[in-house]
Amino acid sequence: MFATRGISAVGLREVAVEAGQRNTAAVHYHFGTKDDLLRELLVDGARAIDVHRQAIIDRAEASGTPSMDELVCAFVQPSLDLESAPGHPETYHRFLSNIMGERRELFESTIVDSHATGYQRATAHVRRLLDDVAPAEIDRRIVFATLSLQAIFTARETACDAMPAGTHPFWGRRDVTRGIFATTEAILLQR
Repeated sequence: MFATRGISAVGLREVAVEAGQRNTAAVHYHFGTKDDLLRELLVDGARAIDVHRQAIIDRAEASGTPSMDELVCAFVQPSLDLESAPGHPETYHRFLSNIMGERRELFESTIVDSHATGYQRATAHVRRLLDDVAPAEIDRRIVFATLSLQAIFTARETACDAMPAGTHPFWGRRDVTRGIFATTEAILLQR
C-alpha cells in the first residue's frame, strides 16, 4: 500500500485491516509507530540488496581490483534479483521512491549509515577508477546513476505489477536488461 498509494495516504488502521487484524493494536504491538513500521520495511529491502551487493564486490575484490563492469553489476544486479514473497508483486523500489519523496529524512537516518555498506564500497571503487575526474564531477555522476536506477526499477516494478503472471514484454527482454547495465556505465564514465 505504501508503494502503490504513497506514505502519507496509508494509515496504520488500513495496514491492520490489510493484515487481517481488527484494530491497530496488533500493528502497534509488533512495530510501534508508523515510522517504526516504515523503518522495518526500509531495512528489509535494503538489507537484501546490500548483502547481494557486498557479495558481488567481495568476488570482484577476491580476483583483484574491481572493474567498472563489476561495479555496475554491484549497483544493478541486486535490484534485478530482489523478490517478494511468492504471489506478491515486488514493490520495494516504488516504496523507496515514495519514502525518498515524502520522508527523505527517514530514509537517510535509517539506511545511509547502517545498511548501505555495499553501496559505499562500490562508490569508493568508482572514485578510484575515475581518479582523473574532479571529485565533484564523480559525485554528480554517482548521484545521477543512482537516481536513474531508482527511476528505472520503479518503472519496471510498476509495469510488471500491472501484467498478469509471466514475463513483461518489454522489461523481460535481455536487451532491455543489458541496457540498464550499459546506461549506468555510460552515466558513470560519461564517454
